[in-house]
Amino acid sequence: MLDKSWLTFRGSLTEKMEEASGRPIKVRVTSQGMGPVSEEERRCLGLLQREWAWIREVELSIDSVPWLLARTIVPRQSLEGELRRLKLLGERPLGPLLFNRLSAERCDIDFTEVEQVPWLNRRFDQTLWCRRSLFYVQDRPLLLKELFLPDHPLYGQSKK
Repeated sequence: MLDKSWLTFRGSLTEKMEEASGRPIKVRVTSQGMGPVSEEERRCLGLLQREWAWIREVELSIDSVPWLLARTIVPRQSLEGELRRLKLLGERPLGPLLFNRLSAERCDIDFTEVEQVPWLNRRFDQTLWCRRSLFYVQDRPLLLKELFLPDHPLYGQSKK
């Protein structure tokens, strides 16, 4: 049975996953640095054509089982002040920093089922849920995309 409360949850997804599993989240950075953004990301963040952003892609897992893939897109001009801390996260999760330290405000949240995720250039054998959130920290935007993998509790028993 699908548990859509995961898609609409407005707090730290990292903390919710740790609570649900009773275990700490392990974060593995798969990519990080300045890079090009998609048309959809550019529109969400109000970036100019060909404007690059700082991008961090991670895999979050519990007991070596991947639960989530996440992509954070931060415009260059947002990487000032407190948001500079994002570049220093390393293998730590984003959620606690956003919600506890930076007091981020989540403005928009969308979710949809996908079979292909453009930022991964990868197709899946089944449809998966993906959500997108636009945050502001001190009036500076950042975009967070999260892909819920088959072993995530969002899917209940249906995907296992």
